[in-house]
This record gives sequence, C-alpha cells and structure tokens, in this order.
Amino acid sequence: MRYIKMKDARPGMCLAYNMYDSDGHTLICSGSTLSPFYIKKLNEYGFDGVYISDELSEDIKIEPVISPDLRTEGMTNVRESNVDGCKGVAKKIVDQVLTKGALSLDLTDLRCFDGYTYAHSVNVAVLACIIGFGMKMNEESLEQLVTAGLLHDLGKLVIPPEILNKPARLTSEEYEIMKTHSTLSYEIIRERWDISSQVKAAVLYHHENEDGSGYPKGIDGDSMTMFTKILHVADVYDALVSKRPYKNPYSPYEACEFLMGAGGIMFDTKVVESLLLYVPFYPKGTQVELSDGRQGIIVENAGSRNLRPLLRLMDGTMVDMLEQQNYNLTILHGTNEDVIDPCAGEAERRKMLSPSKKYHIMIIDDMLINLQAFRGFLQNAYDLNLQTTVGQALLHLKRGAEPDLIILDMDMPEMNGIDASAKIRDITGNSVPILFVIDNYDKGLVARCRRAGAAGYIVRPYKPVYVKSEIRRIIAGQSITE
Repeated sequence: MRYIKMKDARPGMCLAYNMYDSDGHTLICSGSTLSPFYIKKLNEYGFDGVYISDELSEDIKIEPVISPDLRTEGMTNVRESNVDGCKGVAKKIVDQVLTKGALSLDLTDLRCFDGYTYAHSVNVAVLACIIGFGMKMNEESLEQLVTAGLLHDLGKLVIPPEILNKPARLTSEEYEIMKTHSTLSYEIIRERWDISSQVKAAVLYHHENEDGSGYPKGIDGDSMTMFTKILHVADVYDALVSKRPYKNPYSPYEACEFLMGAGGIMFDTKVVESLLLYVPFYPKGTQVELSDGRQGIIVENAGSRNLRPLLRLMDGTMVDMLEQQNYNLTILHGTNEDVIDPCAGEAERRKMLSPSKKYHIMIIDDMLINLQAFRGFLQNAYDLNLQTTVGQALLHLKRGAEPDLIILDMDMPEMNGIDASAKIRDITGNSVPILFVIDNYDKGLVARCRRAGAAGYIVRPYKPVYVKSEIRRIIAGQSITE
C-alpha cells in the first residue's frame, strides 16, 4: 500500500485502508475501487489523501498502532466528555501498545478535519503512550498518561464554535479565548478524586514551555512533571502533521525538525528523543522526490534507514540510500507535496500570538443574576468590573482608570439610567461610551437614551450574540444603526 494526495487520486484505483468520517464511522471500505463519485465526496469531506494498493506497493505493509474500533471508541468518549469512558479507553490503548511492543508511526490517521478535536485527542493519547513506552514507564503510569492525553482538550468543546472551527488563523483576541481551553479542561476534572494530580497537572499545563514562555501560568521546565512534558510534545507533533482548514500539514520530517530545533526551549530534549525512536522521518508508502529528479516510494525505514531509507522507484528499480554509490542522493520532499516558504504565513501567525488589548467594561446592574449572566458570556473576551449600585460605580470612576465601555441598566433603584449617565459624564466627560439596558422597546425611552448620548441600547431578554456584536461595534467606533 502507498499514500497519495487526493489531487492524485484517479478512478479505478484500489483503496488500501478504510476512510472514516469525523465520528469514526467508515465511509469507504478497504478494497473498494475509487469512482468519480467517491473522489468527489472525499474531497468535499476535506481529506488530504488516501492509501491505495497497486503492483508497485503490494508488498508494503503498514499496521495501525491501535485498532480502528478502539480509535472510534476513544473519539466517541472525547466527544461526549465521558471521563469514565476515557479512562477505560486509556487502559485498552496501553494494552494494545504493550502487546505490539515494537511500534512505528508510519500510518497517517485518515480523518476528515471536521472531527479534528476528537481525533487529535486520541492521536495525542497514542503518541504520549509511545513516548512513555520509550521512556520505560510502567503500565500504571502509562494508563494515567494516556488518560491525560484523552482529556487534555475537553475544554475546547465549550469554546465558541465560530472560534474553534474558524477556517482561518485566529485573531489575537480569539487566540486569547482559545488559550483558556487548558484551564477549562482542568476545571472539568478538578473535583474528580479518582484522577491523579499528575493527570490534572498535565491537562492544565500541556501548553507550558521549558523556558517559561507558555500558558496558562508561564511555568518553566523545572516546575513541570514528566507527564506534562510528554503531553506537550505529543500535542504539538500531532497538531503539526494534521491538516486544518487554514493550513497544510507538515511532513513528519518537518515536524521532527521543528521538535528537535525547539528542544530545551519549548520541549524537554529527552522526551523529543523518545518520540523520534518511533517516528519515521519518511513513513513507509510515502512517495518522495530525490535530488536527481527521480521519484520513489519508501519501502523500509527502520533503524539506520530512518534518514537513508530503501526506496522503490516508479519503474520498479530498488534504491538503497545506505549504499555508498547512493551517498550523493538526498530526499528533497514528498512528491506533489505543497512546498511552502517557511516564512509564509509567519506574519499572520505572529499577529495571532501578539498580546491583544483586553478591553475593560464596567457593568452596572442591581440584579446579581443579570451581572452573572454578563460574566458568563463576556469574561473570556473582556476585563469586567461589575457594580451593583451607581454610587459604587461613580466612586470607582473617580479613583481608577476609565473603562472602555459602560453597560448601564436603565432601571436602577437609586436613580434612573439617564441621571446616572449624566453623573458618569461629569466624571469622564464624553470619553466613555455608554450602552443602555432597557426592559422593553419604547420609542420615547429610546429617544431619551439618544438625547443622553447613548452609544446604543439592548432590550431584555437579549441574546449574547447580539450583545457581543454591539460591544464590538461600539469599541470599533462605529455609529449606532437601527
């Protein structure tokens, strides 16, 4: 069997490995003949490539590290946030890895990217298990490590879908929200007495770097557990080699180069070395281009052949790159691989990573339940200052820095919103916009809000998406619209 890009798939080719949807259900079975309809559908699902079987590759055998059924079970439990189910799957993953013993990560996980979060969690769990296996961890430790891998991204399931599934790089503001997922994942398991502190720490800190530049706490390598360090390497490696709507996947070689280059800065070097024992730079069945222009398929890559593999050229001729006569040959890249300038997209990525301004919003409402509602859908994106009385709010404005926006309930018990806004402006001038909250739409009331200089108004019961839209409009300096 060999791997080809979807753009090279042709009707009549024989599928060599099952194709799965985002839930792990089989779309097309191994042994099926690709038809124009199948190719069209696989492209629509977003697959990057398929495994096919032909005379050129019939002797190349590639086995998955865990069974497809177990992978699907893992994805299902992650999708349902079933912590107990994930613990059971973790034990099964360790059992299968220990049973096989000698492992090689040759087989690409063929999943459409709609199910990335679930497939990624299972991939990270398997990668973590393999790293731990290479570091001679015992079975109990491996089960806990794999459990951490399955649970590490549960918090992403409560991130707004428009951010989680955005088909482009995140803005810096969206990235700040995405960064909360590790803390959210930890909160889901924090009170579980049957989950060890090692697992909880790994889930919380799996984005921390050796030099202290990560998140959420900025701890360095001396403060990390080995579970945390392993999970970090596994998480980044799978993210690099996975296709996403906004990026092409790295080849395993490029991903390994990145991990090695960041050893001691982002990653623990011993953990990276353990992963590299089982990750082939050029997986079996991959078609590559040589420095002399010829193309071939990787047939054997174990041990010393990791960098100098055995290839079969497209005419059937074998080329052993370990033989002296072939020392002048190098592998350029995968055939038909999208070779991209490594600087391409870097400006966009840096923009995403650059610290974003977190706007400060003061909310004035005498009802705690209303303040809690605002906090629930705004706290990830904004710094909030919640006040239950106008008097407290005015005192705070006199003492502290001005907020970027004030959300003011029109019906406050001590004074109405119009009078309150006048007192606020006595302190701030017209520099702070005010968004009024009213109980019902009344033209006279709306007119009074506008005469008071309101930046806008929202009517209860309001929808969070509309409130967020109004906040963005006001902060951006756009005029009020009907």
